[in-house]
Amino acid sequence: MKGTRWLKLWVLQLLWPLLPAQACGLQVLTEDLPPYQVVRQQQVVAGLAYLQVEAILRSAGLPCRTEVLAWARAFELARTEPNTLIYSMARLPARENLFIWLAPLINAEYRYYSADSSVIEQIQQGKSPQDFVAVAVAGSMIDSTLQQIGFVPDQNLIQVKDINAQWKMLQINRAQLTLAFEPDFKALADPKVGQTQFYASRQVVRQIQLYLAAHPQTDPALIQRLKTAIQQQAVLSVPVNPVER
Repeated sequence: MKGTRWLKLWVLQLLWPLLPAQACGLQVLTEDLPPYQVVRQQQVVAGLAYLQVEAILRSAGLPCRTEVLAWARAFELARTEPNTLIYSMARLPARENLFIWLAPLINAEYRYYSADSSVIEQIQQGKSPQDFVAVAVAGSMIDSTLQQIGFVPDQNLIQVKDINAQWKMLQINRAQLTLAFEPDFKALADPKVGQTQFYASRQVVRQIQLYLAAHPQTDPALIQRLKTAIQQQAVLSVPVNPVER
């Protein structure tokens, strides 16, 4: 029986990309966020968050394909269109009632990063981070956090469209720092950026969990299937923790 069960799972995994998207009933959105969502040619191909979400969808019997968008666009669609899932989403107070928070995927510790070691050294010696020019993906949690700290767009904060542009701005010294959580630079699309030496601050600026979330008017039957799948993944020791609500 056990061998038969694993054979069925293996066959399902092979057939998964061939299943029609309309059979899913959900729009699933994300951004390029290596190493948690690794994108190649506008398709998510790897990453811890991606694998967790794929496991949930398979367990729920929902053959959904993830669509890769710029974060601001993905967030707007997830906020306004029912039957939409989005990951990896920071659970912020201002967003609490905008989504159904299904499962935490990543526990992230954000630190300052720079391509210039002297910038990090100066911050650790007490220099204000706001004395430097920062960069972040527009509309992202990093963007909002930097603004809460005191960075101002078009003054000392550059807003870009995606994570690759964020690190490129550091690599070419257009910006001096950003916030990040131990990214795998080799997973970035631009190999020159991936090979750049970046330096991290010792202090954690912010710790936050990133979630799989859904539009609040998503079909309750689909939400229940997802919640059941999340509970099943927890029983199977897959690193997804159901959220008590």
